[in-house]
Amino acid sequence: MDDLVAEMMEMGLLEAKSQGDEASRFVSLVQRFTEAASQEQDITGACRDFLRIIIEETEFENCSILFWDKDSGRLRLAAAYGLDDQFEVVSHRYREDLSFKWGENIAGQVFSTGNPTYIGNRAEQPLPEVQDAVVTPVSLACIPVLQLGVLNLSAYHPQEFSPLLRRNWETIGRIIGHLIIGVQGGSGGQTPSEVIEPREVQVKPLPFLPELSVSDLALDFMPQGICILDTQGRIVRTNRSIAEIQGQKLEIVGRSPAVLFQDPAIFEKLLAKASESDAGRVERTDVSLMNSTGETYTADINLVRLSDSGKWIGYLLVIEDMTRKKAFSDKIAQSEKLAALGTMAGGVSHDFNNLLMSILGHIQLILPQIEDEEIRRRLESIEKAVYDGSNTVRRLQRFTERERDPRAATPVVDIDEAVKDVVELTRPRWKNLMERSGRTIDIRRDIQQNSLAAINPSDLREVLTNLLLNAIDAMPQGGIIAFSSYPRGEELFLEVSDTGIGMTRDVSERIFDPFFTTKGIGNSGLGLSVSWSLISRHGGDIQVKSKPGKGTTFVISLARAEPAKGPVTQKPSVGMSSFRLMLVEDDPEILNLLRDMLRLKGHRVIALSDGEKALEMIDSNNFDLVLTDLGMPVISGWEIARRAKAKNPRVPVVMITGWGAQYEDTDLASRGVDLMLSKPLSWDKLLNSIEKLL
Repeated sequence: MDDLVAEMMEMGLLEAKSQGDEASRFVSLVQRFTEAASQEQDITGACRDFLRIIIEETEFENCSILFWDKDSGRLRLAAAYGLDDQFEVVSHRYREDLSFKWGENIAGQVFSTGNPTYIGNRAEQPLPEVQDAVVTPVSLACIPVLQLGVLNLSAYHPQEFSPLLRRNWETIGRIIGHLIIGVQGGSGGQTPSEVIEPREVQVKPLPFLPELSVSDLALDFMPQGICILDTQGRIVRTNRSIAEIQGQKLEIVGRSPAVLFQDPAIFEKLLAKASESDAGRVERTDVSLMNSTGETYTADINLVRLSDSGKWIGYLLVIEDMTRKKAFSDKIAQSEKLAALGTMAGGVSHDFNNLLMSILGHIQLILPQIEDEEIRRRLESIEKAVYDGSNTVRRLQRFTERERDPRAATPVVDIDEAVKDVVELTRPRWKNLMERSGRTIDIRRDIQQNSLAAINPSDLREVLTNLLLNAIDAMPQGGIIAFSSYPRGEELFLEVSDTGIGMTRDVSERIFDPFFTTKGIGNSGLGLSVSWSLISRHGGDIQVKSKPGKGTTFVISLARAEPAKGPVTQKPSVGMSSFRLMLVEDDPEILNLLRDMLRLKGHRVIALSDGEKALEMIDSNNFDLVLTDLGMPVISGWEIARRAKAKNPRVPVVMITGWGAQYEDTDLASRGVDLMLSKPLSWDKLLNSIEKLL
């Protein structure tokens, strides 16, 4: 879990850093382009400066600009610059006569369509050959420069052109185009050798810019949503991110930004504060906004009062959509909670498994001596409840696992047996109470034969227990609870119906929500949500049908299953040989219980609760098998196993622990453990395991 949290944090930080680096690089490029364009020089010099800046600021190794020459009807090279020029290494000269017809090669296609082309790796996306080409790149980007021409960028190594990077370079192409137009106007419209003739194609202006400028284009690039407001708080300009956040259909220019807020009064308060405060700036986090489809999202808001030479000219509203960041933050928080829950669950389950082990062990030692059938039936019900409790603890221990082990065998349960078990296990809780008050619960079963479902028996018993107890609570005057099953295709359906008070539609729609309850204080509201989770985990579904005064029916659908195949566990043979065993367990109750189980089968057992004494005993004696608890003070089970194997590598070592679920399906031979047994442990399983090892 710690690795998962670290990985998620690293991914989030890298993504944030990547976007931040990209924004910084863009701002630096724009700033340097503007400075270069302000110099008194011709278009060729300006273009060469632009290309030099790109080489210095990016990972591209060669770049060029081609402009459209109307007279010849071709794209012609205006300027070229590469890494070799940067380091004053003359390894090749650019083809000054390089030109392309309309639609010819990549450059001609980009110019004719106005759509950029990106090739990250020529091995995966072939590049068309250019006759007598000087530069043969591995990756390439060709970007329109307004209606003037194209910008070519290339490198001798593969590049990854993310959507953000593509958007940035397309903006760069527009900026360079406008700067070139400015330089051309300042030089009388003449280049040293020719006039740049724009092709006669209608160019769509940016929708919010009455006059184009570099600062406007930089504003358009910003990932945050930007609104420029007049002194009355009405929107006069927006950037492209607003359209992406809010939706293209929302026309907001000329309106108050309050239309973006789920609660318009929030913006009015922010506007008032920005107007009155000395700083002229207010911010608010986690504000609910609405997009054009009516969906809400969370954003951080900054509102700044703008002034020019002391004169108040309007406001700047910055909207940062926090949806992705909050989702990432929520994942981190959830992972941390799961990690904490897993740690807590481990400690609690260890102690609880010891308690269950004590109950189970004593029941199994007593059962062979009981002849009264009623008492035997009660003890067997307790035994089954212990196994169910153990399975619940195991789920808790493995709660933080992201996926179920695909190697695990598909569990199979007999629906009829599960219903019988649940009725019998819950009977003491409700039968006597109902009968004393003169009310009765009539439980009916209509389960078809061979109703086998693919679900863990303990999980199904937990679900049915929740449904049965809820049905009893819904029938304060008594009534009928019916269990029925029927197959349909590859699914098996189980219905649990009652004749109780029923539910309204609103209640039935929320019945599986965590913490939702109609039983008042003292009820967690988790029973049905857990039931839904258990059914879903096994690929099934659970639905509810109910009307007030007409009772309730829960319908469970599960995958049908075939009878489980595999070796049947054999009980230990009566004539099993007697072996010399050492047992190490720090809990005196469990120690005595396991010792008695083993001695009843004729084994000679040395039982110790002190780990240090156990090590001394291993050094001075020979044992046929060593059984040890894992978590013990001073000396752990790992040290016992290591010492036993050091003394005799052939002696089997069995670890018995309440932490067993964390080590299931794990090969522990390298740590000196031949078998890991989880508490609570049945007598049969203990003896069978020893027999196999010996």
